[in-house]
Amino acid sequence: MTGFMARIYAFKFFDGFMLIAPLYTVMFVDAGLKPMQISVVLTAWSVTTFVLQAPSGLVADRLPRKWVLAGAQVARAVGFVAWAVDPHFWGYLVGLTLWGVKSAFTSGTFEALLYDELKAQDRAGDYPRVIGRARAAQALAALSASLGAAVAVKYGYATALWASIASCGACLVACAALPPAPRALAVEDRGYLQHMREAVVEAARQPMLLTILAFSALVLALGQALSEFWPVFGAKTGLGRPVIAVFVGGQSILEAVAHTQAHRVFGRSRRWFYAAMAVCGGLLVVASAIFQPWCMLLLLVHSGLMKLTDTVFEGRLQAVVSSANRATVGSMKTLAAQVGVTGLYLTFGPIAEVTGYRMAFLACGVASIAFGLGFLIVRQVRGAPAEPPPEELAA
Repeated sequence: MTGFMARIYAFKFFDGFMLIAPLYTVMFVDAGLKPMQISVVLTAWSVTTFVLQAPSGLVADRLPRKWVLAGAQVARAVGFVAWAVDPHFWGYLVGLTLWGVKSAFTSGTFEALLYDELKAQDRAGDYPRVIGRARAAQALAALSASLGAAVAVKYGYATALWASIASCGACLVACAALPPAPRALAVEDRGYLQHMREAVVEAARQPMLLTILAFSALVLALGQALSEFWPVFGAKTGLGRPVIAVFVGGQSILEAVAHTQAHRVFGRSRRWFYAAMAVCGGLLVVASAIFQPWCMLLLLVHSGLMKLTDTVFEGRLQAVVSSANRATVGSMKTLAAQVGVTGLYLTFGPIAEVTGYRMAFLACGVASIAFGLGFLIVRQVRGAPAEPPPEELAA
């Protein structure tokens, strides 16, 4: 099991060690893309992930998951090559579309592989702690990449791009070392539509699972999608590109801490996490209203709280779904998130185009507050039953 954990952490590290990641939205700005064009290329990533999300889960439940993960890395590497060869709108569009392929075939697949391997070793209860550490390894990789990007950007974005392509190659090696997850092969006798129908029915029959799916999707949309614009926030408040890269590194440190500590708050009431979303919205509103470089510190706290919540609800999702449909249901969560992400991209761009980035960030903060308070109110009105104890959730 120690060897398996080392391979898991290696995979997540190289998956996050992308020097271009802290700077690619700023790269779009420097290439002359307008806010609407940036929204379009980011939406291409979101829509691709959305369209492929359900099929990717089915594929991951029917084929060796490590090779699904490997194929996803190849797609992203080709996308980076497109950016390096054609650093303009169409090149960026192709590259982010391929990154969307990577995202679709990784989300849900990795978590399913990890949970089933732990379950086979009678360690399913360790999942919240292990997934937290794995995500922390990815966050630390992002920190290393940010520090590297602060240096590489002085030589041009192409340097960061080719370094990222090399990291995709290292990630392929890590993929090859992962177990094939043979338990996923046991569902091959089910047809595609039957498999999808069974996963949907399983989710529909469990109110707790539906709630986890809905809230997790919002956390991913408002946390992950907005974080793509933090470098733009920094650029518009006057921070230099190397400083922005260092900020993204600081964000990675805080996210790593959040991932590793998520298991400590795993058993808290859902109300606690609904309130955390509202607090995150408040932080973004304040940062947007002041709109000074030091406000990036508020965005750090925003990212940390969102990652903490995401990790907790990921653990809760895995605890209540069956192994046969694990990757498919996980993909359904990400599919729901992509609806929110796409909606955010399609509204953020026009708002920023007409009123400026500052008002776009402010609107997103208000939306986060509304969603957090909305979940709190609905739970209070419905008089939901008490939360299951942590040991039951992790069983």
